[in-house]
Amino acid sequence: MAYLRTTCKAHVAGLKSIKGFPLILTEDYRVNWLTLHFIFYLARKSAVSSVKTYAVHLTDFYSQLEVDKLDVFDVDDDWLSAYKQYLIRRNDERPENTQNYASQVIRTVVLYCSWLTEQGFSDVLCGEGIGYNIQISAGRKGGIKHPLIKNENSDSKAISAPWTQWIEVIKKYGPKREDLARRFELMIDWGRLGGLRAHEICGLKVWQLPDKESAFKKLEKKRKIKIKLFVTKGGEEGCIYVPPLLVIKTWEYVEIYRRDVVRKHKKIQKKKRENYLEPDYIFLSDATGGPSTPRGFSNTVRKAFLTAVEDKQLSTDERVWLHGLRHNFISLKFKAADDMKIKHSENYVRQSSRHKSVDSLGGYSSGRFDEDFS
Repeated sequence: MAYLRTTCKAHVAGLKSIKGFPLILTEDYRVNWLTLHFIFYLARKSAVSSVKTYAVHLTDFYSQLEVDKLDVFDVDDDWLSAYKQYLIRRNDERPENTQNYASQVIRTVVLYCSWLTEQGFSDVLCGEGIGYNIQISAGRKGGIKHPLIKNENSDSKAISAPWTQWIEVIKKYGPKREDLARRFELMIDWGRLGGLRAHEICGLKVWQLPDKESAFKKLEKKRKIKIKLFVTKGGEEGCIYVPPLLVIKTWEYVEIYRRDVVRKHKKIQKKKRENYLEPDYIFLSDATGGPSTPRGFSNTVRKAFLTAVEDKQLSTDERVWLHGLRHNFISLKFKAADDMKIKHSENYVRQSSRHKSVDSLGGYSSGRFDEDFS
């Protein structure tokens, strides 16, 4: 059986003190060097959280290889098909989630096998044409296609996006302290109004914010304001357009509450006779003085939702979760595009949400045809 371990503190690709970087071990607790080199390759263009997801998939993959007493270079399309069916049958309580997980694992495995072939570890493992064990084809923008990567349930079951009023309810059940409550509400708004993912919200830096004067001018003209993104899924730079009032409120947080966090940790470090290096990130942890983490933010959203349910302000069906903020954003984009009768509305929403393909939007359109959704 393969084992996944993560670092507490490591130097990776020139970055120091990396926490949570994944390492796959064999059943006799030796480093799996092939996967480690692949993970280093991924780390050059992906966040640590994304790289860890790939590592989880590869750990599952190698564990199954050990059960079947196979080497990675023995894998072919028939074995992958059987492996995907096993993943689906392994937990049939939530078949739509199992289908999704199985497709994600196969995608990672195919990418890995393609990389092994490109690096010269095999001549026949994965490539285009009948001479390869795993036969792939070229996708858009340099990606790859394989029939087992497709999620068979992706078009039939879309996750229900949380409504805006549900999201507003959980804001009231966030942290009680004023500074923490203001940070929580702003982070939610960056997800809901900007369509940002968790690590993108936590990765926002102060110098990315347009100045307040520009934001006020956009507010007067009732126009949205552009924000450049440098921390994104896949590591590619992008941009979003957000309400200028969100930028203004964020500056107010930075100039008041964030400044208090910085002062607090400067005093703490001074007592220890150490220097506190102020991070560039907008949203800082009150406990550590470092950037807020996606996991911590997700846990706070989850806790707020459960408390709202316990207080009978929401039902269990009115579920709000962190990535659901992005679902709300995309569903509302679909409704707006339909209302404006925009041609090729899927392409409009794809660009607004920064998805690479229209096909990936299938699970986000649950509120599109619901007249009451808002």
